[in-house]
Amino acid sequence: MVRRRGLAAGLTGIHAHRWRHTFAHAWKRAGGDSGDLMLLMGWTSGDMPRHYGASAAAERA
Repeated sequence: MVRRRGLAAGLTGIHAHRWRHTFAHAWKRAGGDSGDLMLLMGWTSGDMPRHYGASAAAERA
């Protein structure tokens, strides 16, 4: 559905995982806690915040 809505708006490369990466990055960049991020995203493993936040870890550092 996310991809279809993006295409309908004239955007390409829109998908749920991109949203998750963007949200996790913004959350961590704003100083958000990984545990709270896990709760919001419905993750049960601590690996997920690290995975989704890793793409922008250098920028946050």
